[in-house]
Amino acid sequence: MNISDVLLTSAQAHQQFSCCLWDYNTLNVHKYYKNGGTTAPKCMEILGRDYILTSELGKPLLHLWLLNSQDVAKNVRLIIPEPANCMAVCPQNIYLAVGINCKVYVWHMSSGKLLSVQQKNYQPVMAIKFSTDGDFLLAGGQDGMLINYKLCDLVAFSSNYSSQSDIGKAEPLYIKKDHSMAIKDIHVGIFERKARFATVSTDRTCRIYNLLTGEPILNLVFGDCLTSVLFDTSFGQLYVGTESGDIRQFNLKEPPKNLTHHVDDKSSLVFAGHTGRIVSLALNTTETVLASGSLDCFVYTWDVKKRQILKKIKHPSPVTNARFVIRYKNFFAEAIKPHVIVKGLERSLDLAKDLVLSQLQTDDLEIEEDEFDLSEEQSNKDILEENVRLRAVNKQLFDTAVTLSKKMYQKLKL
Repeated sequence: MNISDVLLTSAQAHQQFSCCLWDYNTLNVHKYYKNGGTTAPKCMEILGRDYILTSELGKPLLHLWLLNSQDVAKNVRLIIPEPANCMAVCPQNIYLAVGINCKVYVWHMSSGKLLSVQQKNYQPVMAIKFSTDGDFLLAGGQDGMLINYKLCDLVAFSSNYSSQSDIGKAEPLYIKKDHSMAIKDIHVGIFERKARFATVSTDRTCRIYNLLTGEPILNLVFGDCLTSVLFDTSFGQLYVGTESGDIRQFNLKEPPKNLTHHVDDKSSLVFAGHTGRIVSLALNTTETVLASGSLDCFVYTWDVKKRQILKKIKHPSPVTNARFVIRYKNFFAEAIKPHVIVKGLERSLDLAKDLVLSQLQTDDLEIEEDEFDLSEEQSNKDILEENVRLRAVNKQLFDTAVTLSKKMYQKLKL
């Protein structure tokens, strides 16, 4: 019996719970997380070992729970400009990215500062994911466009060389327009910059790319609209959820010779059981159990090797999220001292506020008043101006280093 992880789920009816923590071996409920409304699909995240963060369906609200508490944290009010379509937290638990309508918003969580607002998609952003090292942010839209941003560009502070209209904006690393219909899900593999990622769309294709370059590796064409995607850590097995409720498994260890491959019953395995659209797929830590959430109100756990249903978890309404979570001690602790800091989120870009200095207690300083002729106000103004100048210089140095590294990379390739 696997006790290293637990299963966290959510459903559309929130009268009983917003999220629920399960022992997926015994189907015992460890904890209900309440009073957060209906958790929107692709909007349920774990912050370190401290919090659960969700977005409420149809409302511009995020909700936060301590892992050991069933009540929403009341000391932090998280209001966003509009209801979220999807969201993701970087692996270091520093930045929060949210897809809202056609835009991607990025916040610094410990200060609540809004750092970036991007609008490259022409239709709503439907899926958003960080790479496992947190260096890249992928966004897929209803228009079929996939956009890869470098996180360092999204969170770069303003400089003397940025016009007001350019503040908070960044050019993507690349844009892919291969899908002809909406992108429904994105999965990013491990191996950081050398990772691969997969996208699925209602155009019935699953496309696999190189993360750093965007080079296409494989295009799989299925016979049904695709709604979810996942592959294991070794990039050996691919799982896609469909509109009809079937889950297709494709062996990536024996890839086809052609870039485009039409997948039939002979070249894929089927997990059959659901009667509604698959909305979520997840593998446990040992990759022996697959969890699937569906609009048929069930979460199934499957034996990966045998493709047999292990448990059926009935929900009061269609499922919106299902994911495995490491069994942290904080889930069952009486008290938690959070390491992750979360502040209220700003709703507008004002990067000038970034240059705020901590106030020192005068009791801690032994300075003679005669040593300074400048007033405190003038002194602070000079420090802020010097801070702005240094940020501008650092930005130039960073851009130069990136340019040189790209040139060196191209030479090495040749």
